Amino acid sequence: MTGRSLAAASAGRAVRGVALVVLALLVLVACGGRDGPASIAHQPTTTGAAAAVVSPPAPPPAPPYDAWVDVSVTGLWAEPDQTRPLDAPSLGRPVDIGAWLAAMTVDDRLWLVDRLVTQALYGDRVTVVDTAGDWAKVVVPRQPSSLDPRGYPGWLPAAQLTTVPPAAAASSGDAVVAVAATGLLDLARADLPPLTVSFNTRLPVLATGPEGVTVATPGGGRGRLASTDVQIIDPGRPPPTGDDVVRSAQMFSGVDYLWAGTSGAGWDCSGLTSAAYAAHGVVIPRDADDQAEAGTPVDRSDLRPGDLLFFGADSVTHVGMYVGGGRMIQAPATGRRVETVPIDGPGLAARYQGARRYLQSG
Repeated sequence: MTGRSLAAASAGRAVRGVALVVLALLVLVACGGRDGPASIAHQPTTTGAAAAVVSPPAPPPAPPYDAWVDVSVTGLWAEPDQTRPLDAPSLGRPVDIGAWLAAMTVDDRLWLVDRLVTQALYGDRVTVVDTAGDWAKVVVPRQPSSLDPRGYPGWLPAAQLTTVPPAAAASSGDAVVAVAATGLLDLARADLPPLTVSFNTRLPVLATGPEGVTVATPGGGRGRLASTDVQIIDPGRPPPTGDDVVRSAQMFSGVDYLWAGTSGAGWDCSGLTSAAYAAHGVVIPRDADDQAEAGTPVDRSDLRPGDLLFFGADSVTHVGMYVGGGRMIQAPATGRRVETVPIDGPGLAARYQGARRYLQSG
């Protein structure tokens, strides 16, 4: 209809022309789509006559603001945008941690030292404190650290976060994944394969039933976990014992060491010990040197299962968990796997720095 003179058109054709233009605009609005899953900010939708008015996307809030991890596991880096091409599977949305780890040699893993600083799990609340391009600097309150009183700090891809929190739950407690990994079914998209979530993933409970545990998920959704794969943490739950924590750590015997690892796919020494406690509702510091300052000092002659033992030359650089019988479980070093060893074995006895207890029951 462009290029035609309105003066030459009949009144009836003018009306039809206006109607066609309006119809075309409505079709364009209807087909415009919505933000894909990588969007951080929640965009409200409109219906009816107001749908013809398209507002520009709302800018993200200015830091600091709360957000939630919206991928199965994300890495926090010392600096933004310092990653390698082979790190791509861990940086997207969704992530493929298995592919990322499988592609790395021992030297590739050693490169991570002091570059990757920790990991956060699906559903973890973080506080965004700074941004740089596509990256967000966050602190993780669930991982206490002397580096920042608000939580462990580091940089991650902003696209792996959502600012839409899990739906508020009644006082039903939290479901914590108690196995190495399990599937989380999206109840709004049951046609999709379940999202694989790690041990120690913690989500608010909405309901329990014969089909499983319904949980609130980041982005305001709902998911379902197998009842056999989680434990419910609530104020009425009896406190864990040291044996409970040891059993959790021992599930990962034979798993590869991963610098900064805090998921069932790979652990560093203090990632394993802190996660084994956190999965039972007991929060201890993230790093070995901070763990050595928490809890209650314990004499080596009075060790109980679950106590942590610390090692280092001049300061604490390593931690293991006492399992009984003069042995401890540890994630030792890059190129090795989670193992149980004598506490006075080679390379340990001369570096012993003390032990700490975090539970009153044995």
